[in-house]
Amino acid sequence: MPQNPTSNPKKKTYLLSELVDCFKGKAVPSKAEAGDIRIINLSDMSPLGIDYHNLKTFQDEQRSLLKYLLQEGDVLIASKGTVKKVAIFEEQDYPVVASANITILRPTQHIRGYYLKLFFDSEEGQQALENANKGKAVMNISTKELLNIAIPSIPLFRQDYLIQRYKQGLNDYKRKIARAEQEWERIQNDIRQQLS
Repeated sequence: MPQNPTSNPKKKTYLLSELVDCFKGKAVPSKAEAGDIRIINLSDMSPLGIDYHNLKTFQDEQRSLLKYLLQEGDVLIASKGTVKKVAIFEEQDYPVVASANITILRPTQHIRGYYLKLFFDSEEGQQALENANKGKAVMNISTKELLNIAIPSIPLFRQDYLIQRYKQGLNDYKRKIARAEQEWERIQNDIRQQLS
């Protein structure tokens, strides 16, 4: 971990700025020509993750996008909008960038992206994001304030354990939802057939 833990008598913490590289997403005009670069907008982010199937595309030179291209484990935080959203980018077979109203945190070797997501999804993390919000009716998270958030320090093996539990629970949840949706569809089809 970095050398300078912030002073907190209850637990050891580090400033987010010590744990990540931070950059803003790419501004892409809404009327941009469709192409082979995909872009993640706020509407593509949900508590269950990123909807990669419906990402919009645009055309641009990949060379000019190098600093914006997302990597496995990047943390995406909605910095503007009406709802606090945090998601983890998972590597895709095509180039992907985030939109300009998303702040990207690229974890260093001392912290896992999913651990940051778990923290920001917690009550303490949500309050920290609220404190970094400088907007009134519409959210506007200050990058400076965001990077000054104190992140609890736990060993990587504990981070990995929490992440593994989270991913397993999320996969179980998604599987049960899919099963329930299939059953509901089957019931509706059965009723329709009996009414005909």
